[in-house]
Amino acid sequence: MKNDIIKFNNLILILIFILLYLSLIIGFYFNEDSTGGAFLDYRGQKGVSKAFAINFKDTFLNYDNFATRHSPVLIVFLSFFEKINLSDNLIRIIHLHILLVLPFVFYLILIEKFRYIEKKYLLLIVGLVFLSPTFRSLSIWPDSRLLGLSIFSLSILFYLFFLKTHQLKYCFLNIIFCAFSAYISPNFSVFSIYFFYFFYKKYSYFSRELIYIILTNILLSLPALYYLFVLDVNFITKTAAITEKKNLIFFNNVANQILIIPSIIFFYFLPFYLTNILNLNFKNITSKIIISLLIFIICLIYFDYKFSYTGGGIFFKTSYFLFENNYLFYLISYISLLFLFLILSNKFENYLIFLLILLSNPQISIYHKYYDPFLIIILFSLVNIDLDIKKIMKFKTNIFIYLYFTMFLILGYLK
Repeated sequence: MKNDIIKFNNLILILIFILLYLSLIIGFYFNEDSTGGAFLDYRGQKGVSKAFAINFKDTFLNYDNFATRHSPVLIVFLSFFEKINLSDNLIRIIHLHILLVLPFVFYLILIEKFRYIEKKYLLLIVGLVFLSPTFRSLSIWPDSRLLGLSIFSLSILFYLFFLKTHQLKYCFLNIIFCAFSAYISPNFSVFSIYFFYFFYKKYSYFSRELIYIILTNILLSLPALYYLFVLDVNFITKTAAITEKKNLIFFNNVANQILIIPSIIFFYFLPFYLTNILNLNFKNITSKIIISLLIFIICLIYFDYKFSYTGGGIFFKTSYFLFENNYLFYLISYISLLFLFLILSNKFENYLIFLLILLSNPQISIYHKYYDPFLIIILFSLVNIDLDIKKIMKFKTNIFIYLYFTMFLILGYLK
């Protein structure tokens, strides 16, 4: 009887994943764009891809003349399909299936991180990727961010292997895949600092291993530095925001990042807190309330993010949509800052990862899609917090979490 129940549960799980995959195919058929801008971004990128197919050298050396701040790597890859005259639908469906590597790698990360949990329950966490508006939209309408996240997830996997075995080969694999992800989506480049911190802790300062690690990082960064600063093809300073500001890349207003990004983190971590999977550290709560309040007040004084910049995250948009002001957003921003301090638990590596999340978006426009499903992957892989992952085995827990993210997906269709 017990074996029959296990087989039945496994069958249900397989059916869930088949339905999630089919929902993605159906979304492809109906040109789903739940983020609201994926189609327009792809349409602009399509012209660049065709330009690469026609004249690679000229396009490559004048890439910054195009209205895009995306890395040319994915566009170059897609241009090969343009060159052999594949239909647009075929190019997109190939891209969609390539990106199925993301949930697969996330599954491998969870297996490595939570070896004491039955694999079928870890699959339930992986299934959340298929409810991600960003994963769905950017699978259907190719964009560099999601492919970059897929490669970056591989670097996380090798980092976890390194923590377990301390084998140098995993260290180099981590560096290579992190660098590769940065070439596809430059935002991931800053996370090499996080990994280097742990490599530094393992090896002594002047050790041969650490010297090799530093040299590898430098060598892998040289092509990008040459392209951006010697050839002066600086596409990164492009912006999607409508703004009067001239310098759009190097943190025009850090206060904007400090209030907006924690609110997005709060959105993704909240359902796991409400289901007791994520436990907060309430030690020294008074000091955390005061510090978060001081940071909030200072940032509030300098906050100047405008609706015309586009983006801003779900709470910024909701506040503007409901009340045409930022008051609701400000309230949630303070709660988010306090929530973040309770998560960080005075651990240096947690503060570091949060700082790098801030640094990964230096542009004036802050898009919610940049953190989806990135933050879920980070939560269950890099952040050093108290997770009671066994709670995922409870039926009610899964129903609540899936409903939470399904509602977010539905809101994407309605906007």
